[in-house]
Amino acid sequence: MRAADELHFGRAAAALYLTQQALSKRVRRLEETLGTALFVRGRGPVELTGAGARFLPYARELLVLAATAARSARGEPLPLRVDVWGPVHRPLGLLGELVSAYPDLLLELSMRRSLGSALDAVARGDLDVAWGRPHDLGRPWPAGLRRRLVCLEPIAVGMLAGHPLADNTVLGGSELREYGLWMPFEDRPPELTGLLRAYAAALDVPITGTALNLGVEHTIAELRRHPRRVTPLGAWWQLPGDVVRVPLRPTPYLPWSVVWRADNPHPLLPRLLKLLPGPGTVRFDPARDWLPEPDRADLPRAVVHPA
Repeated sequence: MRAADELHFGRAAAALYLTQQALSKRVRRLEETLGTALFVRGRGPVELTGAGARFLPYARELLVLAATAARSARGEPLPLRVDVWGPVHRPLGLLGELVSAYPDLLLELSMRRSLGSALDAVARGDLDVAWGRPHDLGRPWPAGLRRRLVCLEPIAVGMLAGHPLADNTVLGGSELREYGLWMPFEDRPPELTGLLRAYAAALDVPITGTALNLGVEHTIAELRRHPRRVTPLGAWWQLPGDVVRVPLRPTPYLPWSVVWRADNPHPLLPRLLKLLPGPGTVRFDPARDWLPEPDRADLPRAVVHPA
């Protein structure tokens, strides 16, 4: 399923904590069992074959049905299926805090690293909740899905110790223009690349990307290979000792919204939504902080300034 969602074997393997070779072998075994190819492989982008596209929705239903049947046979309550986007971002930490405080809040987590990849799963009922930024997705918002802003995650920049900018206490457009910003991706996930490109444009700073994104460790390895690079990263992430994090002004934020299907009857869904912080808890200072206009529209009407 992950290979079909990503259409990139490297990203899918990283998300599943497998090597690309191990994932490819599993896909080939499935294709041999079915007697048909599911993916088009070549020098171009990975694509589903016609058989793969026809097989995919039934495969999703079978996986959900198998998991549900197993829990039912054991007499276990069904967990809320939640996609938390990625392993280092705020949604996973926030849900971890809730589960620690409320052990009976049963969650089954997945990491699709893109709200765009999760929306259809929420609409189909394969997921109960997804997290992400609901803008720059390149598609209309699906009917029947609701969303609510929960929190803002600040973005800083990282560089190797010894970089000419590493001793700065804060960085803005004037300091960044010489070096630019580098992203460990080019156009996926679109909601994140769209935000970062808009921020770079607002500061008149050049921005470049590299196609393959294999997570934080890959990003750090690329910084070590290219020591003049400056890359956006989470202001709360844990980083190795040779990477320096510097705040940005204005501070860009990655907005996190929860998304769910309006007619989802899962009994834990209302409880989770009640336990999550509401939009009124969001702190945003327009004199120091930055969001694209579509995201500003999601903020409460009365912008709350930090205490």
